[in-house]
Amino acid sequence: MTAAFGAVDQAIVVLYLIGMLGVGVLTASRIRDFRDFFIAGGRLTTPLLVCTLVSTYYGLDVTFGSSETAFYEGIAAFVAYSAPFYVFYAAAAVLVAPRLRRLSAISLPEVMGDAYGPPARAAAALASFVYSAPIISVAGMGLIGATFFGLDPWVGCVIGASIALAYTVLGGLLADAMTDAVQFVVMCLSAAIAAAIVLVKVGGPEAIGARLGGEALAPLGTLSAWELLVFAGVAMTPLVEPAFYQRTFAAAATRQIVRALLIGTVLWACYDWVVVYLGLAGRDLVAAGRLPADLDGSAVLLAVVAYALPPGLLGLFVAGCVAAAMSTVDSYTLIAAGNIVYDGWQAVTGRRLSDRALLLSTRLLAAVTLAAALGLSLLFERLRDAWIFMSTVLLSTVFWPLLAVLFVPRLATPRAGRFSATVGLGLSLALFVAFQTLGVPTDDGSLAIEVTFGGRSLDVAREAGLLIALPVSLAAFAAGWIADRRRRRSA
Repeated sequence: MTAAFGAVDQAIVVLYLIGMLGVGVLTASRIRDFRDFFIAGGRLTTPLLVCTLVSTYYGLDVTFGSSETAFYEGIAAFVAYSAPFYVFYAAAAVLVAPRLRRLSAISLPEVMGDAYGPPARAAAALASFVYSAPIISVAGMGLIGATFFGLDPWVGCVIGASIALAYTVLGGLLADAMTDAVQFVVMCLSAAIAAAIVLVKVGGPEAIGARLGGEALAPLGTLSAWELLVFAGVAMTPLVEPAFYQRTFAAAATRQIVRALLIGTVLWACYDWVVVYLGLAGRDLVAAGRLPADLDGSAVLLAVVAYALPPGLLGLFVAGCVAAAMSTVDSYTLIAAGNIVYDGWQAVTGRRLSDRALLLSTRLLAAVTLAAALGLSLLFERLRDAWIFMSTVLLSTVFWPLLAVLFVPRLATPRAGRFSATVGLGLSLALFVAFQTLGVPTDDGSLAIEVTFGGRSLDVAREAGLLIALPVSLAAFAAGWIADRRRRRSA
């Protein structure tokens, strides 16, 4: 426990956690079947959708990841990393959501299965599992426990994840959405208060830039061309985001999910700016000697608020961080477990499970999902790299097939989707294994493999896997479409 984190702060966090458990108990009685559990019976309204979308998608991966990127790259974290997402949030609202509402599915892998068959559905279920396993938020809860409660990181992970697991297993998406409403208020309010106080103590971005030098306020920072391409590619994930698809199917009406996504885009931009500013302030405080010189970027946000906030407000902010973590852990654990049981198992075995079996299996697999997330979190030194890996697996597997289903149905032939999904999934996972086993550590905490081409040597970083797997997935889609077309002509 830090010296600044006292009894009042601890009490605020503990009371918050107890309240989350209470919501799960209250909503458990409303679960009658798997549809109620997984998409809240399709009854979510705009206010609940706004809260659950914003708090779910902006867990600790964004809260810690964006501040970490700002700590190293300055204002480029907002311009190059965050801003491209807003274009695709709006596209998801206006273009994707209305088309999804015309389908009868309740999950992203089911959309794939209806269009391309069981193999594509199984591949999409596995990719969604990898993407949805709350790797970063589980690791973040360990960081919070270590920083403010003096716990071993794994103990903080287990405690936080267990509480999120408990109320999600009890109440499903309805409990998730209701707790997200509280978490939405806590995380936004606490972040805004922290930013306001730090602004008074440290100064605005212009003052920080004057002290640190122009590089801190350079729109693209020191990011290379390939890093900018990777960020642009990762920004496309809202078009195929499993949580967005789940909430779209859970909405009471199309107009409500469209409004929720558009309102969420504005709130996401505001939240992005706040955490980027706090990361930039952390860099300034380190340079001024007011924070440790060896401060790790993943912990900069916690260090800044511990420096700036008084007792009580510090507890509120930590509760906000816990809220951000839990809003992601609960939602994505539900999605990951549900996709494996509802989509993966049924697609592979060809057996349709009863509602009772689906509910029991999904609840049991939720615990396995959190254990897998904890294991995967240990493989990444920087939070940003974990996010890029997860996005690479998802995009390489489902991006092209889903775009075809939604926008160019005549191209959505069985082999096209099957080839693209299986090749994209296999290649993205194979690249990850190759980098983990053959890669050499780089100065920024990543891994790289030296590739010789045309007499020239090139170091390929692990995060560049998206630039390899996504085009190959497109080529596989085209090959499958051509094969189906030739088969039709010869029939």
